[in-house]
Amino acid sequence: MKVRFSQVGFILAALILLGGMGCSGPKAGPAAGNTSSRVTLALVNGLLIDGTGADPVPEAVILLAGDKIAAVGTRASLEVPAGVQTIDLGGATILPGLINAHIHYGFDKSNLKAWAEGGVTTVRDESAMPASIAGLTSFRAGIAADPHYARLVSSGTMLAVPGGYGQLYVSSPEEAQKAVETEIAQGVDAIKVALEDGYAGQHGLPKLTPEELKVIVETAHAHGLPVSGHITQGAYLKPMLEAGIDDIAHMPYDYIPQDALQQMVKQDVYLEPTFTVFRNYGAPVGMVQNNLRQFVALGGKVALGNDYGGGPGNFELGIPMYEIQMMSGAGMTPMQIIVAATLNAAHVLRLDDKLGTLEAGKAADILVVNGNPLEDLQALTRIRMVIHSGAIIRDETGK
Repeated sequence: MKVRFSQVGFILAALILLGGMGCSGPKAGPAAGNTSSRVTLALVNGLLIDGTGADPVPEAVILLAGDKIAAVGTRASLEVPAGVQTIDLGGATILPGLINAHIHYGFDKSNLKAWAEGGVTTVRDESAMPASIAGLTSFRAGIAADPHYARLVSSGTMLAVPGGYGQLYVSSPEEAQKAVETEIAQGVDAIKVALEDGYAGQHGLPKLTPEELKVIVETAHAHGLPVSGHITQGAYLKPMLEAGIDDIAHMPYDYIPQDALQQMVKQDVYLEPTFTVFRNYGAPVGMVQNNLRQFVALGGKVALGNDYGGGPGNFELGIPMYEIQMMSGAGMTPMQIIVAATLNAAHVLRLDDKLGTLEAGKAADILVVNGNPLEDLQALTRIRMVIHSGAIIRDETGK
């Protein structure tokens, strides 16, 4: 039977045919489309640990397009466009830039520079003074143009009642709501609250009421912001969970009821253990490890955070290896620790659609180390290269 095409039908058929023809040709890997016209840098011959928890991929190739990842694949599946700057990593391990989800003194350019060049390309400041929060927007604008500074996420100023543990005081649910709305207007990314009895010899500190805590969480959630909760004692875990908190900023150093840990897992509340600050205060780190071991065994999700600057003593800028070693001592596998420092931390920051894994379309924040951290976590200290927002900010190749 003879088929007749109208002029419009003929044009549509031709377009379909041409589109199909365009699908053939050189291998493009995950980055379909006109990849070659936008790729600015290629990393080849690396061992890829992409942050998702998937098995490592040898002979990996990553194509960068400005400050974003254009494609991720292998030598066999992904072709590097002609003329693109290409760096052969010689088998070194490629990871996402690490994320520290619990720091202080983030409004300090020298600290941000040390974190970024040390392989931690994003940090979350878990409570700054009100004057710093008032200048948050302008401060971030001032560091945005320079990739040598780590990306700064802010949880505002920690809310408390007068005389309590925090720096932003509220005395009623109405004041609590207003304080949260003010911080949101100043550009914070999250809200921070505390239920703390005392520290460093202080005891019996006044605390937010359940009504105040509930209003804080509900107001933040209504604006799409998460709430981070400070506790150091197991007795305050359930009140935080009942208020609807999104992450717990410390693993308590005393007994935690098993049902509280189970509730935490059920509600998908993430945890930053912060061993460093407990060590610095002389708290029983072994108890923190035991609690973490139970939490992980129940299926709990952990994010990396060392509470940099949150107390006396020494804290590590760059990769917090003491935290990593203590997490390992609590039974976390190297892969679980890497996921905690990448994907899980990005989730806590509500940036897992942009950061935390090496996938096409995400930020080009990359850490390259000599050795395999799945076999030896100390390999994380053998930094070969750091890329932040697509720019090479540290290169130890040949040194």
